Amino acid sequence: MQSVSTNLNLQETRRHGSPDFPLEFNTDDTRDYYKNDINWHWHEEFELVYIIEGCVACHINQSVYELQPGEGIFINSSVLHRFTSEKYGIITNVIFLPAFLAAKESLIYRKYVMPLEKAEMPCIVLRKEEVWKKQMLSLLQELFSNLKTAEWNELSIRNQLSEIWLLMFLKLNSEQLAPKMVNGSAHSRKMLQAMIQYIQMHFERPITLADIAGAANISKNTALRYFQENIGISPVEYLMQYRLNNACKMLRETSEKITYIARCAGYDNVSYFNRIFKKYVGKTPSQYRAERSKE
Repeated sequence: MQSVSTNLNLQETRRHGSPDFPLEFNTDDTRDYYKNDINWHWHEEFELVYIIEGCVACHINQSVYELQPGEGIFINSSVLHRFTSEKYGIITNVIFLPAFLAAKESLIYRKYVMPLEKAEMPCIVLRKEEVWKKQMLSLLQELFSNLKTAEWNELSIRNQLSEIWLLMFLKLNSEQLAPKMVNGSAHSRKMLQAMIQYIQMHFERPITLADIAGAANISKNTALRYFQENIGISPVEYLMQYRLNNACKMLRETSEKITYIARCAGYDNVSYFNRIFKKYVGKTPSQYRAERSKE
């Protein structure tokens, strides 16, 4: 079972590509993740996603975009996102630093890359109804086909990606390229990070909504609103999901008793832990461990 490794601020910790070629190509199956959930994360790199099979919900901050096979999405730098699926979804993506397209001191970066990198716009959904987006999806397929070959040419990859970027950039208007502002939205994300950090550091002990809100020095109602605005769930729901994710990890990777795992996940009452686990995971902790041991 896979998961996206993040730090306390939900920034993905894994490096994409290499320092001299900061681009990475991946194919992900949501069935390889807990409950078909590629969990919340963000990274400095841009990301281009293409759906191969199934239906995938792409969560961008508080918005959700349902994507079907043949559709895709561009995710801007440093944007919080998540992928989920009711049944399953297979996606391909390419993740690359802005500097992959042009050096930061260059005219090309200042004129064609930086305006989008610094734009308030978090994403662009790619569907075939618009001609230029259909063309962009076709170019993405060509790029991914090239990346799947055993011996691909680095310059060819860069040229293909530059063609995709130019097509996208030239179709954006001044409103879409409006720069990010230091506003209430940025403040809510900062407060969210403080609350998530508190949860991840203290999830093993009893935590109340007041505790979580207090970590950001805001009211309980404001804490609820900031969680809902940014990731679409309540602080208590996030706490429960984080606890169950950690319990699943221990069940998969250790032979510790379930009573001990329950306590490590913040549940002193093992019967209650068993009920919560079965309700949200769909099976008891013992069943989950037995199934994973066979994989």
